[in-house]
Amino acid sequence: MQSLKSTTESAVRMVPEPEFTKSWHPVSHGKVIDSLELAVKNYGLDIVKRQYSLHNKGMNMFGTWHLSSTFNGGGWMVGLRNSMNKSFAIGICAGTNVFVCSNMMFSGKFIEVRRHTSGVDLEELRRLSFIAIDGIIEELQELETWHTGLRNYPMNEEAFKLTTFDAMKEGAIPPSRFLEFMKCHEEEVKLNDRSLYTFHGGVTRLIRDNSLFSITNYSKKLIGVCDDYIQRAA
Repeated sequence: MQSLKSTTESAVRMVPEPEFTKSWHPVSHGKVIDSLELAVKNYGLDIVKRQYSLHNKGMNMFGTWHLSSTFNGGGWMVGLRNSMNKSFAIGICAGTNVFVCSNMMFSGKFIEVRRHTSGVDLEELRRLSFIAIDGIIEELQELETWHTGLRNYPMNEEAFKLTTFDAMKEGAIPPSRFLEFMKCHEEEVKLNDRSLYTFHGGVTRLIRDNSLFSITNYSKKLIGVCDDYIQRAA
């Protein structure tokens, strides 16, 4: 996947909104940011850190917001995306980050706010943003419970080897970065007992410097590998 450089919110807001037609009404990145931020603040949450990436001459944007809600050494994140060239719909996804090692992951499942069709004015965008944030708060709560629950699944050496193989087979760990992953996992083991939680932490530590787009892709595959492990352990 192509690497995407981080940029500032001011640069994101400067990308001009294309002219729209009767059937296609692109919405600027700035309008999406403002509408979703209004919905987040309606829940009494603040955005304490913002990160953005642009792609395809600025037409596609992905951002992450670290929210003021915290849990057991971690916090909530929201991933947001917008396209002004018909690549995908406006959408948001749930995420978490671990403060001590700056790991992050996303649910990989986007809640669509709206496709860029006719009838998308600012009032409608705000209304739909409030509905989407309602859904993402529930998703964040479920993701937090799932993430902290990984500590309940011990992982011995044999299980670690098998799960690592599964993760490489499914694309959650790039085989070319196997040795890097082993080092990342050992760093996680220094912080927590060996479990599915430390395995998950090793992978998210490995991918944390990737582009924001690719982290969502890896996270989705990693969650699938972890869910398979949980199912086998049940």
